[in-house]
This record gives sequence, structure tokens and C-alpha cells, in this order.
Amino acid sequence: MSSSEHSAEEPSSAVTNVISDGLFLNAVIQGRDITVQLPREISPALAGLPPGSASFSGRKEELHELTHSLAPGGKTIPLLISGPPGVGKTEIVLQIAGNAKRKPGWLAGGALFTDMQGYDEARYVTAEQSLAGLLRALAIPPEHIPNGLEERSRLFRATLAAYATQRRRILLIIDNASSIDQVQPLLPGDAVNAVVITSRANLDLDARRHSLKVLPSTASVDLLQSMLKNTNGVHDTRVEEDTDTAKEIARLCGNLPLALQICGALLADFPGRPLTSMKQSLSRAHSRLGHLERDTRTVTAAFDVSYQRLTEDQARLFRLIPINPGVDVSSGAVARLAAIEESAADRLLQDLARVHLVEPGDTWGRWRLHDLIRLYADGLGRECSVDDQRDRALDRLLDHYVHGAHAASSYLTPNLTPSHYFRRRIDAIRWLQAERANLVLTVGLAVKAGRYEASCALASKLAVFLQQYRYADDLLAVAYTAITAANRAGNKLLEDEAVNNFQKALTQLKSLEDVIKGLTTAASIFSESGDPRNEAATLNQVGNALGFAGRLEEAATFLTASAELYRESKDRALEGLALASLGEILSSAGKTDEAVDAYSDSLELLQQTGDFHGMGLVLGNLGLARQQMNQPTEALCAFRSALAIFQENDSRSEEGKTLNNLGMTLRELGKYREAITCHSRAIAIARETNNHSLEGSSLVDLGVCLRSISRPEEAIDAFCGAARAFENAGDTQSKGRALHSEGVTFTQLECYREAVEAYSEAERAFRIIGDGAGEGMSLSNRGATLRSWGRFSESVEVLTTAVHVLSQAGGTELAAPAILQLGGSLATAGRSEEAAQVLTRAAEGFARAGDRLEEAKALLARGMALRSLGRFDEAAIDLSRTIPVFREEGDNGRATMARMHLADILKGSPSTGWDHSPSAQ
Repeated sequence: MSSSEHSAEEPSSAVTNVISDGLFLNAVIQGRDITVQLPREISPALAGLPPGSASFSGRKEELHELTHSLAPGGKTIPLLISGPPGVGKTEIVLQIAGNAKRKPGWLAGGALFTDMQGYDEARYVTAEQSLAGLLRALAIPPEHIPNGLEERSRLFRATLAAYATQRRRILLIIDNASSIDQVQPLLPGDAVNAVVITSRANLDLDARRHSLKVLPSTASVDLLQSMLKNTNGVHDTRVEEDTDTAKEIARLCGNLPLALQICGALLADFPGRPLTSMKQSLSRAHSRLGHLERDTRTVTAAFDVSYQRLTEDQARLFRLIPINPGVDVSSGAVARLAAIEESAADRLLQDLARVHLVEPGDTWGRWRLHDLIRLYADGLGRECSVDDQRDRALDRLLDHYVHGAHAASSYLTPNLTPSHYFRRRIDAIRWLQAERANLVLTVGLAVKAGRYEASCALASKLAVFLQQYRYADDLLAVAYTAITAANRAGNKLLEDEAVNNFQKALTQLKSLEDVIKGLTTAASIFSESGDPRNEAATLNQVGNALGFAGRLEEAATFLTASAELYRESKDRALEGLALASLGEILSSAGKTDEAVDAYSDSLELLQQTGDFHGMGLVLGNLGLARQQMNQPTEALCAFRSALAIFQENDSRSEEGKTLNNLGMTLRELGKYREAITCHSRAIAIARETNNHSLEGSSLVDLGVCLRSISRPEEAIDAFCGAARAFENAGDTQSKGRALHSEGVTFTQLECYREAVEAYSEAERAFRIIGDGAGEGMSLSNRGATLRSWGRFSESVEVLTTAVHVLSQAGGTELAAPAILQLGGSLATAGRSEEAAQVLTRAAEGFARAGDRLEEAKALLARGMALRSLGRFDEAAIDLSRTIPVFREEGDNGRATMARMHLADILKGSPSTGWDHSPSAQ
């Protein structure tokens, strides 16, 4: 009631607090009635929140879901957002609050924010202290804010209830709380006002819980990019230009927002610093946390405040977990590390999980550490290694894994009595599957720690499982590591067993990279054991595998080493074959002079040893190298010598390949009739031997030859037959190329409908295998054909797609020819302004590629487009630039065209528009 309503009978000592225009809240504080009038306007404290980050990235679905959990209507339940230090809990709450405030009618009363500093002893905020600030924010004058937690809590709840009654709903954000004592007194008594709490711990509250995880890789990269652009402007394109390195930086940061923000700030400080520099700084695990610091912000400090609140037992367990080498660990293994019962280990692990210092694994009873938290815990563990008896903990872990592997392998080994350690065979297999990564890594961990016999024992038992379940890459790693361990232990028996397992792994390897890795390791083993012949053979296999993978420089190094070892072993035949392989690699790398030398040396050695088939193969490759060097006469000689050897030895397939190569060389020499005969003979042999690949390639070369002598109809038949042959061979890429050649030939005949169909089929073939370059080129040619056919709109549409596909496949340089074609189609369609812009892109693409002639073509086309727009000065500049280039390149037709257009402009003649003739393109 108001002061004017006091009766005369009331003692004069009675006191009633009045806060202007009072609204009665039915709260009694220290025996006094308190009447409160809510302010007509939202105060600045209610209207303002700490600013959210402009670089916020990712979490779109999460943000949407959490925002809608604050929607009015029905009973509002507090939302508790928890997560590890640095994961971005405060940031997502500010984003949620911003979204909710923008929703009409959701938060008519505004928002309150209080940072409880729950993990900072020096700045810790009690509930009572926080309530004083919150009440002031709600327009309660300081003189009317009572002392004492309970009194302040009652007044706060009553005030919030009054806001709710007047439909002025408030969002209360309780940030960074560490205990329920900080939170409980702040919670509203009504079910209308919204509450969001953040904490590193899963507080025991009646609240909806949401555990915040680290960012996805893509969102992490977006965060880095956004930070650089927001700080330095849109011209900071380091992330866009080197996305792979940005992804690696994000991975090294464990996708933890705090770590990413520190990296972003460090990079933003120096716009000239390349991302590779940051990646290099973070690459060493032992110093990574030290680099994640900027001013007062450090990842280590964020972890410290959580670690310092642990009990002694929790802290010790936390420090021991990183001894386990894998990404996750079982409760049983942790119990052995800490020398405690598994039930006790489980309780401690759950305690650590509640404060987000460990995370539950994919299955219950398995646990993991975030990468950066693992580094932090490992650093602490090394500092406390004596107190924690870290060496004894490692021995207990090794014993746990060796004993488990021994028991499990008993179920996989014939004539062995199964161990009682596991109840059933399926339990043993499940244990091996769950622990596989840990077991493999522990073999190496034991070697590093000098426990060689433990390493060999674990490797021996684990190999049974890895071989039977065909984990060849793991078997390879385990066997090689065991070889090293046995060597260092001086145990020949264990070494022989490991070598045997290593050879088994090599026979199971499937992927090329695995083969390369396995063979490289094998070569090292043979080298260390003093076996040069086997080392040379293995190096030769590595070289060939690397060549197949396109890693030509590495391949040449390995093959050179192989040939040298064979030479030292005086094995001329194998040295000759190694040199032949080296020649192929050098030729593929464009080092044809060196390739010819290798082939020549190889021929000499193979002739000495009487390997005539090998000589034929080398002569054929020598012919191809001479072709690359534009030496058709020498190539012809090599191919004819190879052909004679294959015919004499009845090597029909090789005879067919050589005939086809011979035909290509004859065509280069202008001997078309002889070339057609060779290609036809090659096709006959291919069909006789059912060699569809040879048939297809010979038909393509025959088609090219026929087209060269103006026999396009026959050429089309050849290309069509080639496409069928490649389809039978399962070679979709070569089929696409044959169809593309068919389309080119139809275009020359002005059979535009058939050309478009052929290009379309080629596009489909290239698309199936993901060959963007092939698909884009076929699209480009189809677009040009549609223009010649007079279907300009379709031409523009197809060429636009071609530019997109080629840009995706290889950037602007690869797409430049299609961009030039698109410019031509736009101009032909009367869209000269767009044509000029597109042709600018084409000219720039050719300029970057260093192709002056194509750049001049683009400038000529742009000059004509500009002329049609009446932009004569610009057109004249373009045309003037092209003339000397066309003269130098011997393109007199275009040089004349450019001079004519330039002369018309200089004489002031009106624009004649775009030249529709094919020569203009």
C-alpha cells in the first residue's frame, strides 16, 4: 500500500519502503512491506548484453534448436549449456539471446546477464553479490536492496514475477557458474521468464541439459576466415587461397573455438604471415600449447582453472590417462594405469566427464580426451612423473594389453585351450576389435620406452588377429616395429617371427599407398640386414608403384638406386630391366634426353644377356621417347626394330601395339597410306587377341589419320567403333575421348545435331568417372556447336556450365578457352556488354597461363564487342595489342581482321557488329 494510506492508529515508528508508483509484490523483507513500480521503459541494463562475436561460425542447427527452446508459452525450463573450457559456451548463449530478442513478443522485458566467474578464485561472484547487481538492473534503487542471500533472492524472484505478470518476459543468463550454490538462488520462481546457464560442469539442477562440442572442421575454417576478414578487411584471402593448410591448423587446434580464435588473432596481427607458418608452429605436439597464447588469452590458462578444482585422486587419474597411446581408453585400462579397482576408476572418470575434462567414448566404458586437453594432461603428468610413479603405470598398462592379447589370441589359434580371461570367443574378438588401435600403438610405445620383449610379445599375439581379419596395414606396422624391437633386444628367434609376419602383411596389402609404404619399409629392412639383391628388387617395386601413383621424381630416385644395387651385384639382366623402368619414368616426367640414355644403356645390357623380348619393349619405349622429342625418323627406326623382334618371337599383342605406334609416326611424316595400313593391321590383331583396349586406341588413331586426309565419314565410323571397344574394355575415360573426337568430326561436316549428341554422350562418360576436365571440354565444344547451329541461347547456357565445370576442375586457366567461347556466343546473341566482361576473364586466364596467342584472340573478340558498344577507344587499344602477336605467331588471317577493324575505328566508320564467321573465334 502507498504511504498516503497509512491510518492514524499506526505507530509513528512503522516503516514502509516505497519505490515510485509502487506495484505491490507481496514480499516482506526484514518485516517491511515493499511496494515496487516497474519502470515504463526497459532500462539500459535490461536492453544491453555483452556483444557477440562477429566471427561466430557453424552450429546453425544447434543455434536454431536452442533459440526455439526459449519460445514463450507453456512452462519454461532453465537451459544448462555445459562443455569443456574454450568450447564457446558464452558465445553461443549470446547468439541465442540475440536471436530471441529479435523475435517479436519473446523478451518484452529484455535480458539480464551475470558472469559468475565460477572458475576464477580471485574474481568468484557469490549468488548474493550477483543478486545485488541484477536487482539494480531491474531498477531497484540501491537503498532498497536488502542484505542477505535469502532476502535478495525473494525480492529478485518477486520482481521477475511482476515482470512476468505484466507480460514483460525476461531472459536471465547465468554465465560461467561452477556450482549450484551460485545458480539456485538466482532462478525465478515463475515458469514464464527464461533462464540459460553456462558451466563447465553438469550441475545438479532441474534443467534441460545441452553439452556443447567442438566445431566441425568446415566451421573451424570459416571461423578463421571470418576473423581475418573482419579484422583486416575482405582483401585478407589467406584462408581461401590455402584451405588445406587452414584445415590442418583447425585440426591441430582440435577445432576448439578458443584455440582457433587465438590462432586467428595471431594471424590477423601480421597480414603477411602465411598459414603454413602457423601450421609449422603448431605441428610439434610438445610445444603446441605454448603457441596458443596471445596477450592474456591462453588455452593453458583456460584448462588450468578446471584442473585446479579437481580432487587429488581425480587429478592423478587425469595425469595418467595420456600414457595410453590411442584416442580412447577403457575403464579397465585406466584402472590398471592407476592401480585401482575398475569401479573406482569408473567413478573418477565420470567425475572428470561431468566437468568435461574427459569425454565418454562411442560405447559405454570407453573414454577419450580432446587433443589439446591430452597434451595439457600429458605435460602435467611428466611434471609429476615421480609422484605418480609414471614408469610403473606404463608397465601395468603394457601388462594389461599383453595379457589381454594373449588371452584373446587363444581363441584364434588352433590346438590352444581358450583362456578363461574371456567367457566366449565373441567376447575375445570384440575386445580385440575395440582395442585394436591401442594395441597397435602400444607395440611402438613399448619400443620407445625400451620394453623390447613386451613389444615383441604383444606383436606376436596381435599378429594372429590382424592376419586373420586382414588388417594388413596394421600387421605391417606391428611386424616392422617388432623387427626393430627384436633387433635391439638381440633376439634372433623373435626377429624371424616378426619378419615372417611382415611378409604376410605384404601379401595382403591392397591400396597403392599401402603397398608403397610396405615396400619402402621392406627395403629398409633388407638394407639393414645386408641383403642388397632383395633390397634392389624391393626398391624397383617401390619405384614402379610410385610411378603408377604419379610421384615421378621419387620413382626415379628409387629406380636409380635399384639399378645401382644390381650393378654392384653384377646382375646385368635385372640392371637392364631396372634401367628400362627408369627410362619410362623419366619419359613421363618430360626428361626425354635422360630417358633415351637410360633406354640405350638398358638395350646394351639386355642384348648381352639375350633378353630379346625385353629389348623389343625397350625399343618400343625408345620410339615413343623419340616421338616426344619430335624426332619421327629416329622413332620410325626404333618401332621397326621392335616390330621385327615381336614378329620373330610371335608376340602378337606387342606386335599390335607397335604397329599402332608405327602408324602414328608415319602419319607425322605425312605417309598416310602406310599409316592407315599399320593401324588396320593393329586393329585386326587386337580383335584376334580380344584386346579391346588396343582395338579402341588403334581405331582412334585410324580415325585421326582418316580425318587428316579429308575422309571424315570413315573417321566417324572409326571413332564410333573405338567408343564401343573402350566400353567393352571398361575404359570409360577413353570412351569419352573417342566420342569427343566423333563430335569434332561431325562438327567439321556441319552435322550439328549428330555432333551435339556425340558431345553429350562424351559428357556423360566423363561425368561418371569424375573427369571434370573432359566433361568441361565436351560441354565447351557442344556449346560452340550450338552457336554454329544458330541456337544462341542454348549455346550460352551450355558454355556457362562448361566454364563452371572447368573452373572447378582446374581454375580459370583451364576454363579460359570455354570462357572465350562463351564470350563469342554472348556477342553473337547481341549481349555485347556481357560478352566484353566475359572476354576480359578469358584474356586474364590466358595471360596467367602465358599463352600469348590465345590471349590475343580473346582481346580481338573483346575489341569487336567493345566496338559494337560504341566504346571505340577501348576497342582500338585491344585491337592494337593483338596485331603484333598474330604476326609473330604467323596467324595472318586474324592479324588482317584486327587491322581492318582498327582502320574502321580510326576512320570513324560505324560499327559493323560482331563477326559471325568461325575465323573470328
